[in-house]
Parts: sequence; C-alpha cells; structure tokens
Amino acid sequence: MSFTVREMLTINSLSSALLISGKNGLDKDIANIMVMEAPDVEKWLTPGQVLLSSFYSLQNETPENLASFIAKLADYQTSGLIIKKDRFIEKIPRGIVEACEQYDLPLIQISENTPYSTIILEVMQILFNEKVRLLDYYHDIHHKFTRLALEQPSLSDIAYMLAELIHCPISLLDYNKKCLLTTKEHCTDFTVLNSIPVKKESYMNYSYDRQSVRSNSHSDHIFTQLIVKIPNIGNDFHYLVINELDKTLNDLDIMAIENAVSFLQMELIKKFAISEVQQNFRNDIIDDLMTNKFSSKESMYEAASVLNLQPNKKYRIVVTQLIHSIEKPTLNIEETAIDKQQDKRFIKLCQTYWQDLVYRIRSNRIIFIMSANNQTDDEFKQEFEQHFLSILQKMETKLNVYRVGISDETTIDEFHFYSLQALKIIQQVGRFKATSFIMNYQDLGFYRFLYEITDSSKLKELIPSKLLLLYQKEPELVETLHAYLDHNKNLTKSAEALYVHPKTMRYRINKIMKFCELDMDNPEDILSYNIGLRVLPILISQKESSVI
Repeated sequence: MSFTVREMLTINSLSSALLISGKNGLDKDIANIMVMEAPDVEKWLTPGQVLLSSFYSLQNETPENLASFIAKLADYQTSGLIIKKDRFIEKIPRGIVEACEQYDLPLIQISENTPYSTIILEVMQILFNEKVRLLDYYHDIHHKFTRLALEQPSLSDIAYMLAELIHCPISLLDYNKKCLLTTKEHCTDFTVLNSIPVKKESYMNYSYDRQSVRSNSHSDHIFTQLIVKIPNIGNDFHYLVINELDKTLNDLDIMAIENAVSFLQMELIKKFAISEVQQNFRNDIIDDLMTNKFSSKESMYEAASVLNLQPNKKYRIVVTQLIHSIEKPTLNIEETAIDKQQDKRFIKLCQTYWQDLVYRIRSNRIIFIMSANNQTDDEFKQEFEQHFLSILQKMETKLNVYRVGISDETTIDEFHFYSLQALKIIQQVGRFKATSFIMNYQDLGFYRFLYEITDSSKLKELIPSKLLLLYQKEPELVETLHAYLDHNKNLTKSAEALYVHPKTMRYRINKIMKFCELDMDNPEDILSYNIGLRVLPILISQKESSVI
C-alpha cells in the first residue's frame, strides 16, 4: 500500500507542522525524502520525493524565479515541500505559496526546533517497513503459486487461485480476445468504452491497461478492468483480464497478478511446446499422404485416422498463399509470404469456421484438407470464398495478394494426385496473374488442357519459334509483349504496368515486331502469341527450359 503526504502529516515529528498551501495534493504517494539546499534540483530529483529545506539558497531570488522553481518541482512530480522557518526565512514568500497552490504541491511549514533527522528517520522507517511488507507478501504469494505449479495445474487452476487471492473475477483471452476461461460468466460479455495505460511501478514486470467497460447484458452496469498481455513463444500472446467489480486493485493485488502472469506464461509455453510436437507428427503424416509413401492401404488408413480422416469420405485439397507484397508481374515472380506466427493466427481464425480442419503450414503456402460436404465445385468455392474473405478482414496483417487453389473431390487414396492439382493452380496461374484469386480446377478452362500435358515437347510445339528465340536472347522483351497484349495493345496502360515511359514501350514493341515478324493487326498472330505467352511459364516451371 502507498504512503501519502496526508499520512506523513500524522507522524510525531510533524505534529506541530502547518499546511500552508497545496491541500489538493495531499494524496500524492511518497517514495523518498531528502534535504534540498541547492536550486539545481533537476540533477538529482526523482518522482515521489518530499523535500526538506530552509530555502537558504533561494532567499534572494525574485518572485518570478521562485515560481519557476516550484513549477520545476511539479514537473519532476515532487510529492511535497517542507520549509523550516528559522533565521534564514522568517516568512514564506507569497509567490511560493501561490505557486504551490497552483501546482497542487503540498507546502508544509515546520518550526526551527524540529530536526530534519527526526522527520527523515520517521518517514524512511515507514517506507522501509512498507517495502519489507511488500517483499514478505510477494514471497508468500510466490510460494503459493510455486506449490500449485508442482501439482501440474491447468490454466483454470491458476486463474481461480488468483481470483481467490485478490477477490476479483478473472478471464483469460486468446490472441483474438476470445474468452478461453473465466471465473465469472457475466464478466465476458462487455463493450470497451476507453482504455489507458497504467503507470509502471518498480515491481511490475508486465505492462497493464485499465479500461472502462459496459456490460452488454446490463447496459447500466459500467465497471473497470485491468488487462495485461501475456507474452508467449514466437511473439504470440494472451490477455489476462481482472474485473474490478467491487474494489480497486492495490499494490498487493498487483503483486499477486504478477506472479499469476508468470505462471500462466510458463503453462502457455508448455502447452505451445506440446502442440508443436503434436503438429510436427501430424505434418509428417500429411506429407506422407501427399506423396503416397505408404506401403499398403491399411497403413495409409491407419495413419489417416490419426487426423480423423476416413477412407470412404470425400475431401478437397485446398492450397493457399498469403502474400504481403508482390512485384510487377513477370515470368519469375518474387513473393514475400506472411510470417509463421501470422500463419498460425490465420489457422486459428479458419478453425472458427471449419472445426475439423486438417492443415499443413509450409514456408510459402498452407495446405488444407477439407470435407467436400457433397457440394458441387461452385458451391464449395462460393462457401469457401465467403468464409475466407471474412477471415482476411479479421487478420491483423493486411495482405496485398492471396492465391487459393481448390482441387476436385478426392478420397484419401488419391491425395497425392489432387494435392498437385491444387498446387498447380496457384503456381501456374500465379505466374501470369498478379492479382488475388480463388480458383478450383474447373475454372482453369484452357489451362487445364495445358497442365495435363506432361510431354514438354508437346508444350513447346504450342509456342511460336520466334517467341522461344526472343526468350533466349532478351527475356525482358517477352515480359514487355505479355503486358502489351494483356492491356489490349494500349501503350500507355502497358507502360504503366511495367513502370516505363510510353516512348520506351513503343521502342520495345517495334523491336519485338521486327524480330518476331509479328503483325499486330493479324488476329491469328495475336492468338498464337497469346497462347505461347501462357504456355511458356508452364514449360519453364517443368524445368525443361534447357531444351528451349
């Protein structure tokens, strides 16, 4: 508990002291007390100090300088000023009295017979006793939580112990502020009205906010909450919420909360570590299903059962890429995928819509195994897109581009084939489409025909020979032609897409037309080159560029 100026005035050595001004500051906390006989206080002053002075060094200062000095004390959060009336100062200057009143700085006058040492000794004894009391309480609370930790408690056990110690309802929220557990149900349904940071004290290891909230079930019920962020591995975190329904938390309560947060953090880290091991095991099974590494169907079905996948059920493989930024479209797009932690938060949001979701996070994509639900291709895509876009709206990190490929229906036996089907969609379409898309295999149309050609020589036959030669000599001109045809031969728009000047674009197009003997007014030539420009990335992706 704090020790205030008001309480200090009750000590024996200040029994005859007079409060001259600054009565509105009597409830300021005291952290220290010291003698001040020099005007350069900014060199050593700290918040919460009470100053003792005879004002000897300031006795000849002007009223303006004295007022400025008091303003400086207030700025450094001085808690009080005690002036001894003696031969150096018979009457406290009016400017000091008025300035102390203005800044709510308690100004206390003592007689010349009152020793500084007696005042300092009494005040420091109280402060010391308070520190000892806080330390004893901290050790007692820490011992209780340590004893509980030896019993392998759940998160709920820790929360209920804290609620019992501080006599306030407790709630634990996840990253999305969804309630994981609470010691009092009606405290979880509220609307935040405002929130302000709590000043950090020396015994606080965590950061706190105090927010005012209104109950959604009782609109006239407004109360405050203390909320603290609990860090976890990988910059993930949870929130501990303490509801101040019938009391305002004091220093002892904060110490109990500090201990609880530390032990909650340890339990969350332990749960995280266990979940990582479990997920790695699941990942190995998914990888084996996607690459058909099982020696028999029986072993395949046995492994799939760990993921709650059933042999006679229909599924779809959905491959997603979530990208922060993307360069202008080229044949070799450079991508920046979102970080691993954001991937996990994305998964948590997905699980609110698809509870039986099976997933695999890779470095640049996420693979979903989802129930087909007896839906047509369009029905499945429409429902997926609706939920997917809602999830992206809730993501903390906004995406520039997302890509989604949805396979046809499949069973466990053919996961290896249909996972490639979904992957091909985002790999190949992403080579010529820089904007976001959600596609199923049927949406590919003409491209389905291309992707199903496994003989690279057959693909090569679809590409004009001059286009292949142009790619060998000046691949950037292939990019130029691609942009020009994609923008309906509009020089200005295609130049903007490639971030070049229209004159540069015109020069390049003339060079291409001359090299390829291409007639831009001939529909057959345009069709042939449009097809070739779309086949070329597929040929390159098959790693057959060496034969071009």
